[in-house]
Amino acid sequence: MSEAKVRERPSGVSQSAANSLKRSAGATHTGYRREQNEDAYWGDEAQGIWVVADGLGGHHAGEIASQTVVEEIQRSSATDRHYEQALRRAHALLIGDENTTTAMGTTAVVVAEDGGYFHIYWVGDSRAYLWTPPNPTQNDPLHANGTLKQLTVDHSYVQMLVDSGAINQEEAANHPNRHVITRCIGGSSNPTLEIDRASFSWEKGQKLLLCSDGLSNEVSEAEICQVLASNGDNQRASELLIAAALDAGGRDNVTVQVISSPDKAAPTSENLNSRTSSQETGSRYLLASKGTLFAKVATIAIIFSLSVFAAWQLLNG
Repeated sequence: MSEAKVRERPSGVSQSAANSLKRSAGATHTGYRREQNEDAYWGDEAQGIWVVADGLGGHHAGEIASQTVVEEIQRSSATDRHYEQALRRAHALLIGDENTTTAMGTTAVVVAEDGGYFHIYWVGDSRAYLWTPPNPTQNDPLHANGTLKQLTVDHSYVQMLVDSGAINQEEAANHPNRHVITRCIGGSSNPTLEIDRASFSWEKGQKLLLCSDGLSNEVSEAEICQVLASNGDNQRASELLIAAALDAGGRDNVTVQVISSPDKAAPTSENLNSRTSSQETGSRYLLASKGTLFAKVATIAIIFSLSVFAAWQLLNG
């Protein structure tokens, strides 16, 4: 795959401010089976803000939906830096568009940096991963290329099956409905928008990877780790990740951004990132639903116990 072809930028896709920056870079490609690129991405290192949006395939003007998210994030970065509100504005604009009879929708993942910390906001199945380089003091052949941790939890039908225990992660990777999402920006007449958020601290040497599902559905985490470990140049790493997705079939638009930790990041050690469990990183609505289920089960158990005791009292009265 030639780098010239990887760098192809179809019309309707935002030019990334990150391309000329040292700490971060991105790339996008239409893929081999789509007629147009409905992904959009943008970054501003000076403001510490990056976004990847994936317009929904099959929806009219998905490229407009993803570009609307990018524009609202850009507007917020120049004014109030309230990125959750920026996503809500984009949602309101998309569901209120009277120029089309078909809903426009998009997923999005946003990273906003705050000193040695970063905050992630996401809707849908666009993802954020954290890559941590291998520890030179430990001889760990299983993690010779470092470790990759998914920081976001997909809002998708397949993720719901995984959370319920109906299927495992291996089955999810090949599930026929893995493209079905349960939450998006726009795409419906629902006036409210649920946005998930997570916060982490940077460690020196780490990298964030933001991507559309055109990468995560095609390229394994092991291959992503290998590319990030072997390429300190984030532009080169971004282009090689795109090429890997194309080599795997290029069935969808694919977009990536790679962001290095700031110089002021803490030395690599056990911190918020390594201590945060998958459950803590997950969606708040999932945690709430589990708590509600536990309460219901406990209530039923108490009622059953009281009923048995009352029946015993009557029989022995």
